Amino acid sequence: MYNFSVPTFVPPTSNEVTSVLPETDGIALFLFRFYAPQARGKNVFKLNDGTYVEDDPAEFDTIVKTYHGGHIHEITAQEASDLTAAGYGAYIS
Repeated sequence: MYNFSVPTFVPPTSNEVTSVLPETDGIALFLFRFYAPQARGKNVFKLNDGTYVEDDPAEFDTIVKTYHGGHIHEITAQEASDLTAAGYGAYIS
């Protein structure tokens, strides 16, 4: 049987707790302390100079491709190679 598997990239995540609004008080504030951190996907941007960044670039015209956090992206072998060289190899399967 043929194996037609394509490499996939899942951008990294960070565990963050949503912030509490300053006007929150009473039972809402009391219950919020039991709220566990949740995984939040980070966007990875490929810039036109071939670099990859996770922070929003100052100029959006420099973005060539966006890998949205929390999603599974099918990528080419060249993209897999570039992402691995940029330090994202652990997120490629």
